[in-house]
Amino acid sequence: MIALIDEYKKELISIAYFAEETVQNYVSCIISFIEYCKENLKIEPAKCQGHHILGWITEIKKTGVSNSRLQHHRSALKTFFAYLCKIKIIKKNPASAIPIIRKKRSELNRPISKDIAFKLLRSIDQSMWIGRRNYLIISILWALGLRLNELTSLKVKSFEPGHGKRTGLLRVKGKNRKQRALFVVDKLYDTLIEYLDDPQSPNKKMRPFSLWRKGQPYLMIGYSG
Repeated sequence: MIALIDEYKKELISIAYFAEETVQNYVSCIISFIEYCKENLKIEPAKCQGHHILGWITEIKKTGVSNSRLQHHRSALKTFFAYLCKIKIIKKNPASAIPIIRKKRSELNRPISKDIAFKLLRSIDQSMWIGRRNYLIISILWALGLRLNELTSLKVKSFEPGHGKRTGLLRVKGKNRKQRALFVVDKLYDTLIEYLDDPQSPNKKMRPFSLWRKGQPYLMIGYSG
């Protein structure tokens, strides 16, 4: 088996042109897998099937390793068994059964609840223009699900009223400059109209939606719950 690993290592370096650090990582993963096969499964790695490999990945995941490290294990197994197929030790790559390892969704990326959103909105003092602007910004972020860069790229002309009773369109530029149109209705529509009608709000079509410094939009929102 040591000779086989050496040949696999040469394959990665000379044929696949992998970086030396990547090769070392892959070899380390394969050695760990071979030990798992012998000690836990009591079989040779070449006799492994998809469910054996998935079981090993599951055991590794339980140790709390990062997703990037899990991805290294997945890639190492796929290349190793592909090599065994190439030299005709096995006929089919059992590692093809390993699903893509996706990143865990961060708690910080989850939308806030309705109660928290309303509490945040109620905390804003709207007696001054800056408060009314902040109220609108939070309303748009929460109701329409915009990213910050999408919000700050909005211009006055991005909003199109008159698409029905208390209905307008907000044209948003997202990733790769792709544009999408979002309906603005009811309370959010009224809030947006009132903001744009305010003498202190930007009124030229190419002006940023929010307050600007030297022509650039910026956010200034504070909240203490």
